Amino acid sequence: MSLRAFHIIFVIVTVALSLYVAMWGFTEYSRQRDTGALALGLLFLVTAAGLCVYGKKAYGKLRDLP
Repeated sequence: MSLRAFHIIFVIVTVALSLYVAMWGFTEYSRQRDTGALALGLLFLVTAAGLCVYGKKAYGKLRDLP
């Protein structure tokens, strides 16, 4: 597996994990009304969005490499 493929796969897995943790935080907030869980959900939602932007830019740059 090339370093380019590993990087793209790693970004995709990290986005999926971030979305899962965000969903878990929102679920915990809806059950217990814990603001820490809401903050965790929002933090990981923003992280997932940032990783999507990063992944799109990285894919564009890595696509041109041999």
